Amino acid sequence: MRHPFPIVTIFLLLLCQQAVAQKEAGNWYFGDHAGISFNSGSPVALQDGKIQTIEGATTISDRNGNLLFYTEGITVYDRNHNIMQNGTGLKGNVSSTQSAIVVPRPSTPGRYYIFTVDKPDYFRLATNPIEGVHYSEVDMFLNNGNGAIIEGKKNIHLVTYNPNNSLENEFKSSEKISAVISGDCVSYWVVTQFTNKFYSFNVSAAGVNTNPIISTLANNFPPLINDLDINVTAAGYLKISPNGKKMAAAYAGTTLGSPRSGGGTKSNGKVFLYDFDDLTGKVTNEQLILLNTYPYGVEFSPESTKLYATANTFNEEDRLQSGELYQFDLNSTNVFASKTLINSSNNVAGALQLAIDGKIYRAGYPMGAGAEHHSKLSVINNPEELGTASNYTHNSFDISPRDVKLGLPPFVQSLFNSDFDVEELCFRDATLFTISGNKDYDTVTWEFGDGATSTLENPTHTYSQAGVYTVSLTKNFNGIPLDPVCKEITIVEIPQVPNDFELSQCDTQDNNPTDGITEFNLQLAKDYLTSGNNSLQIFFYVSQQAAQNDALNENALNNIYRNTQPNETLYAKVTGFGSECFNITSIKLKTTTSVNLNPSPASGCDLGDGTAEFNFATIEAAIISELALNNTINLSFHADETDASLGENPFPENYISTPKTVYIRANSDDICYGFGQIDLQLTSFPKTEMSYEFEACTSQFPIKLGEEILLNNPQDYSFIWSTGENTSTILVEQGGIYSLRLEDPDLGCGRTILFNVIDKESPIIQDVQIENNGVNSQVTVTSNITDVTVLYALDDINGPYQTDPVFRDVPGGTHIIYIKGENDCDISMKEIVTFGFPSYFTPNNDGIHDHWKPQKSSDPNFQIIGIYIYDRYGKLLKQLDPNGKGWDGTFNGHEMPSDDYWFKILLSNGKEFGDHLTLKR
Repeated sequence: MRHPFPIVTIFLLLLCQQAVAQKEAGNWYFGDHAGISFNSGSPVALQDGKIQTIEGATTISDRNGNLLFYTEGITVYDRNHNIMQNGTGLKGNVSSTQSAIVVPRPSTPGRYYIFTVDKPDYFRLATNPIEGVHYSEVDMFLNNGNGAIIEGKKNIHLVTYNPNNSLENEFKSSEKISAVISGDCVSYWVVTQFTNKFYSFNVSAAGVNTNPIISTLANNFPPLINDLDINVTAAGYLKISPNGKKMAAAYAGTTLGSPRSGGGTKSNGKVFLYDFDDLTGKVTNEQLILLNTYPYGVEFSPESTKLYATANTFNEEDRLQSGELYQFDLNSTNVFASKTLINSSNNVAGALQLAIDGKIYRAGYPMGAGAEHHSKLSVINNPEELGTASNYTHNSFDISPRDVKLGLPPFVQSLFNSDFDVEELCFRDATLFTISGNKDYDTVTWEFGDGATSTLENPTHTYSQAGVYTVSLTKNFNGIPLDPVCKEITIVEIPQVPNDFELSQCDTQDNNPTDGITEFNLQLAKDYLTSGNNSLQIFFYVSQQAAQNDALNENALNNIYRNTQPNETLYAKVTGFGSECFNITSIKLKTTTSVNLNPSPASGCDLGDGTAEFNFATIEAAIISELALNNTINLSFHADETDASLGENPFPENYISTPKTVYIRANSDDICYGFGQIDLQLTSFPKTEMSYEFEACTSQFPIKLGEEILLNNPQDYSFIWSTGENTSTILVEQGGIYSLRLEDPDLGCGRTILFNVIDKESPIIQDVQIENNGVNSQVTVTSNITDVTVLYALDDINGPYQTDPVFRDVPGGTHIIYIKGENDCDISMKEIVTFGFPSYFTPNNDGIHDHWKPQKSSDPNFQIIGIYIYDRYGKLLKQLDPNGKGWDGTFNGHEMPSDDYWFKILLSNGKEFGDHLTLKR
């Protein structure tokens, strides 16, 4: 036992050490039931995987390498390879390049987000809707420690497209997603790509920020659907470098085509390299590094100095000829020119994935029969080395009898950066900090997050209290500090564990209700033994020695345990999530006599589709009242007798179901009291639409919501708006999604109605650029809106309007620009003055065109500082005041005759303009 009471857990890992701990990427599941464990230091093939996937999959383990769960983006499997509770129906796809990735929820041990990416085309599934990017939240403390997707936190949609663009709204995303720790050390970036934009979502302790940082790049890869219904621009991997500074994306195709249309259309793919800012989430500096091929996988070396890419080569008939592996030197001044061919073979281009052993593994299979059965991965053994020194071994790691396909599981990329490790993590222990990797420094400075510092190379530090600390390491080379690296650690002290707890269960599992033998759900002891601390885990053993010896908690008893004798004693090991610190106590298993519960049927609110919503809190109170049960009794409701007996999978408070029988478990002060069943039946409830959608111009707000809900007796219902208001209608000041919870207060059930209010934002003029060409000008208008069509008109509010923001050959003078959206909401206008000059004037004192003078511009660069008038022979006749009335057609008090004259204008920007004008009398 490392320490009798306390514990420390690292929630956020900036870096991954190839050591005993920090093995979140220690297990892989992928392909056709394939798997690998890296926890021993060398890869070992696993045979227990459940997924079958052509491409995408992901896996996550705890920091000690214990498997937590894995998924191909549709079904989630838990540590025991069973389908996770609420773990079906995710919106990924087995034919999406990166169908899923798992990101921990910061500062919340045992919580994870699964991000899923659908396949954005109709290949083989013409009627299946394209659903884009979603996320779901997993709580590993649910379902007896096997984990579950939290009710209400499944398949939450992320907008990675322009909803007002019909093409983008249909296809929603590409097949790319990657993740890395943020430069702030306390959050993550999850990045996906679509068209010419990257969407960076920040994941912090507060959750997923659904408002992404959007980076717009020059190259655009919109959905292009060939005659096989394949979106040719969607496939290919996206990876951020382990140090969070670079990003690479493979675009398998960039133009349309298929074997049916001919022409060699699978040789236009590209790979781009980008800069990534891990503080802001911005993507910049797009560099083309590979073209005229069909790329698929990309991966960085552990130190982020090399980039590798796989690509297929097709002939002019689009027949696959070979698969290549390329290396790029990121330290080169010309990354494009640094391309080195590492291998060419008959293996198709597959995924590349860095592992915690520092090697990069390559998926793919030989052309032809290899697509059916191929059991070998290729390996880049020394990925930091240049060229052949990288030691690529082809088809060298055998996972038979399982099969490799195209994909490998992606992880948070910063897990593979190795700058420092932390050991001895129990509170009150001296925590050891060890620098790893190459010695690329002269001196170092440590900051431990509590005000203490050290300049020792591998220091120890003892924290005075439990809490969250951000530890940073700054390396100095030749007196110059390098970018600091950091980790957030959270020290949690395990409370004193009570002794001699009795876990009671009703003796109902056999024909002898008095023999003291039955099945127990051991996890029902958790709340008492951990004082309700959800960040702690609990494992059970038959002896204290067995608990102490099981360092990785791999040999614990099953949570569903049948005692071997009455009043049997077991040993509970309480530990932190992924920690080596623990406390051990004993518990006694006791049986009680069961009481049968037979309440009257319960009613739920009819939703109009054969189902109803039932409120089990209200039903519980009604049962306790009807049966006159003691107030110490609490009830849970379950789908079958087994779940009720073991206290597993209780229904949530609000539950939607068809009429049926459900099963009751009753506990009294945590002691099993009895069981029963109750029939669920429907009762009438007002019929309404489930959702409403409104569009309104900005100037039309506020608008009223709720008038659509027509009730004969509104006083009999409760109205609970997402705004906190409780009236039947509300006024909203802006667009957004609002919800109304309409409830029957007696039954506690009802329905939730969504109101999607779309604010048809009107464009406004942000800037006007005027480029003068002498007589005329070019006017370019910039609006505040870039994702909808904007219409522009000049000098007439009624148009004609154009979609081009540029007006050409605009004569000098005062003009008014008008802009509006296609929705014909509000019109924005702005008055401008363009530089120019009249071609003639008539100085006859009739008040019209009596003076000649250039028009002034509103552009500060086109301010007039000098005006000179000449006759046709070049004689200077007049120098005009730029702020005066202009030339009246005289010279030395004498009227000049009708003729052509010449002028020269000097501008504040140093330019000169000269031309002629006509004097008419």
